[in-house]
Amino acid sequence: MKTVKRIVFISVLIALLAACTHDTDYNERLVQADSLMTSHPDSALHLLQDIPTDSLRTKADRAYYALLLTQARDKNYVVQTDDSLIRTAVQYYDSMKDNKMQAQAYYLWGSVCRDKNKQTEAIEKYIRATDFAQKAADKVLLGRIYANAGYIYYLQEFYAKADSIYRQAEQISIQLKDTSLQISSLTMQGSMQLYQKDYQQAEKKLLQAESLLKDVRQNAIKANVFSALSTLYTRTGKSTKALQYAKQNFKLQKDTLHCYRTFLELGDAYYQTGQYDSATIYIRKSLSSSSYSTKEAAYMRLADIARAQGDISWSLNMEQLYSTYKDSTNLSRQRTGIIETEQTIEMLHQQTLYESYLKEYRYYILCSILIGIGSIYLLRKRYLKKFHQQRQKALLKEKELRSQYLSVKEETKQKEEQIAALQQKIIQKYIDEVQKEQMQKELEKLNKQHIVLLKKVLEYSDVYNKMKQIISDCKEHGISKVTLTDDEWIRFMAEIEKTGTLSKLAVEYKFSKNETHYCYLLFTDFSIKERMQILKIAHATLYRTEQRICRKMNVPYQANELQKLLKSITNSTPTDT
Repeated sequence: MKTVKRIVFISVLIALLAACTHDTDYNERLVQADSLMTSHPDSALHLLQDIPTDSLRTKADRAYYALLLTQARDKNYVVQTDDSLIRTAVQYYDSMKDNKMQAQAYYLWGSVCRDKNKQTEAIEKYIRATDFAQKAADKVLLGRIYANAGYIYYLQEFYAKADSIYRQAEQISIQLKDTSLQISSLTMQGSMQLYQKDYQQAEKKLLQAESLLKDVRQNAIKANVFSALSTLYTRTGKSTKALQYAKQNFKLQKDTLHCYRTFLELGDAYYQTGQYDSATIYIRKSLSSSSYSTKEAAYMRLADIARAQGDISWSLNMEQLYSTYKDSTNLSRQRTGIIETEQTIEMLHQQTLYESYLKEYRYYILCSILIGIGSIYLLRKRYLKKFHQQRQKALLKEKELRSQYLSVKEETKQKEEQIAALQQKIIQKYIDEVQKEQMQKELEKLNKQHIVLLKKVLEYSDVYNKMKQIISDCKEHGISKVTLTDDEWIRFMAEIEKTGTLSKLAVEYKFSKNETHYCYLLFTDFSIKERMQILKIAHATLYRTEQRICRKMNVPYQANELQKLLKSITNSTPTDT
């Protein structure tokens, strides 16, 4: 039983390994075909055609296969009129957002549209491919896209646009040291200048392309250069050179039975040399072409030959056919569609750019908001920390002041008790004069200590510190929002004097509240300016207040004499304890 189970397990394992090896094998063959694409495109095509499509089990493999097969057919000049295969690749790589593969897929899709003679759609695909290739920084592919897109613009007679594209392709070819691309770009620039009748510049570009032919082996590239030179010299009347290059072009053709454009150029060259029979033979061969423009040019030249030979009837017949195909050529062009496509794509580009800028703008706003919130949070945290520290420091200081205040107040109370006891002894009759004098000196000493302690009590009080806060605010900001309450004024006045003399004076002479407050401030060390700040009055108001107080007390007013007057009154009043 165990043996059977082992056999089954091993069989399943072998099958799984075989399946994995089989899938990997096909994936490796796709990679191998890709590696052969540039150097041996025919081998790549055969390899891809041998891969059964049902063996491609993943979407990635199917998309890769579709892209490679379309590319291989294109490189082997197989005309493709069905874009269903390349659409598979486009849809997959669009979903993956792979710019490099998207660029290749759209480029090949454009080539299929070109083969279908849907030039407007081809241009649209090439433009999209250009965007992706630029994002992927794939200059090799970008050069190929420019070469193909430029050719369509050239065929549609958008010469300025085509020339601009081929100049970009030339720059890329120089950077990549791609001689083939450089020759093709120079040839097409020369051809466009030829059709715009700038023959000098056209010859310069074409001869530059010819000078590079020694570095390439592709006969198709050489044939294109010789074809352009033959056309140039035909136009400029250099018939010998035109025929020479036309023959070189014909020798390089793989298919000498269906090279219709080459037949036309060779016949045109023979016409320029006056060899009308040879010219007629080759031009008639070109009439089998499906291209309206080739037939148009062929009938025009046959009309010229007939006219030169004196056959007016045949010449008119050829001219009629030439006119018919010229109209067909114009109708076959898709200039309007290409212009509309460019406008649409440009509009989409602008919309995409706007959305990109909007997204970026929103991102910056969000970042700014987050940074702002973060900064506010940090500043608030720092402020709260600093505020908390200041608050703690203030509380500690307040606690310390409170402790000192209570200590000094207790000491003051003790001094007052000592003074009262000493005063009681002094008034006793049994104490002699010597003792009384000593006690009187001791009393004076105690009184002085008492005054110092009273001053300390005042300085340690909450009200006094609030006054100092008002003065500090005014010094720093010019104004203070701190104001003493009535209760605080009462406590302040109680700290200033213990006899009640000032309060009796205030009642007797009917001082106002501000006048009473001012009188008590005169018993502190505050300057005139500081008194003004505490009372929140102006300089003139302060002096008017002094004048009113003196008038109410029936004493003449003298500047800065009110303080002395009040102190003399309070000091002369006996202490009531």
